[in-house]
Amino acid sequence: MTRLNILRATTALALIFWCSVSLAAPHRHREHGRLRHLRSDQSVAPFLINVATLHQGPNSSLPAAESSNLSTYLVGGYPNPADPTKFLGFVAQASGGGSTTYFMPPTNARAGVVNAVPATAKMQAGSTSFKTPGVVNSGRIYVSDGRLDFSAAADNTIVQPDPHNPTDIASEEVWGFVEFTHNKDPSSGIEDMVVNLSFVDWVSLPLGMTLKYQGKNGTETVTISGLQPDALVKVCEALSAVPGFWPKLCLRSPDNTPLRVMSPAKYISLHKDDTDAANYYESYIDKVWGKYKNVDLKINSQTAGPNSNVKVDNGQIVTCRVGQDDILHCDNDAGDYHRPTSTDIYGCDSGPFANPGEGATESWSRARVRPRLCAAFVRSTLLLDGVQPSKDVGPETYYKDPVTNHYARVVHENLIGGSGYAFSYDDVNPGSAENSAGLIQTDRPLQLDIHVNI
Repeated sequence: MTRLNILRATTALALIFWCSVSLAAPHRHREHGRLRHLRSDQSVAPFLINVATLHQGPNSSLPAAESSNLSTYLVGGYPNPADPTKFLGFVAQASGGGSTTYFMPPTNARAGVVNAVPATAKMQAGSTSFKTPGVVNSGRIYVSDGRLDFSAAADNTIVQPDPHNPTDIASEEVWGFVEFTHNKDPSSGIEDMVVNLSFVDWVSLPLGMTLKYQGKNGTETVTISGLQPDALVKVCEALSAVPGFWPKLCLRSPDNTPLRVMSPAKYISLHKDDTDAANYYESYIDKVWGKYKNVDLKINSQTAGPNSNVKVDNGQIVTCRVGQDDILHCDNDAGDYHRPTSTDIYGCDSGPFANPGEGATESWSRARVRPRLCAAFVRSTLLLDGVQPSKDVGPETYYKDPVTNHYARVVHENLIGGSGYAFSYDDVNPGSAENSAGLIQTDRPLQLDIHVNI
């Protein structure tokens, strides 16, 4: 019986909402401290979120679930009254009728004290609802089959569960999350929301989502259907057939049931000594660097120039060439890019793709070249066209080279409609008509529905 059996249950879900969470291993011991009540942020109205199972068609490989595994929590962050630019951790407990009670962990909580209060609200007719407290920056909604532990740090941040820590209960559960930000545009005073499914670190629970918003003609909806019900099993099977380190990305329970599939970025961060993974892209990098010593690489910035924040399909071009010093030199103040390593390509956050350090800035052009250059490496499209991204290099051309990010390839193959973040710059698209990352951005949001696909 697979852990995906949980998808047939209609009695409860484990749901966690997260903001400003610091990454550390939670403690298995649970200790409930006294909590202070938290008021809603009046600048943004509380927002309704529903979580429910959704039938995506019959699937005989998913037997009935055991409802005893399921429970509900809500954990997150809230603007600090003393400094609204910073967030404090909070605990929220869902209760009957869709209401939600919010609490702030005590300020004198010692590091490691677990303050998450388990909410045992049962799903009614296969769904449960709750409301956010208002403004949410860099939030996450976690959905889990079973229990997840959270602890409060001394600085009032919540320490999130770590699925790769064998002493953490999270390593034994099937779970996933949706990322979102809900705020108010200071210039227009209109509420806006950005929301996406994230598989940048791993694939596990098959989630999808629908966002309702106030459109010109009334209530409108946009849906990102998410992972197929049996995606976890299929992703494991597909990567097991790829030579090299790729089969190692699939993590299983003691009975060999898949629990999650790690991304190569997460894998290499935990297994730096795996030379197959560390050197995987070398032959492809050699070919790319060799090609662009002889011809120009043109990066479409997809913006009109340094004074524009408006994204366009055909933006100002940044021209690059690999010099005799083996460095990629780019014009328009985009700077130089040293030859990347495979690790740099997996994560898109180190080496030539590293973000500027805290307090540092970068030119408008470099900020646009970095993600587009790394996305082209991840998708292995740099040998197909000298302009990146371009209309001639669309989703149908991604991941066709034998040396490519097979995790991202297989994840997209198992996404209904193909949309979802499989790596950090999956939102790089050749034009406005494409949406590989499944990113939803809209103003006047009304309701977010998260689907557990069964």
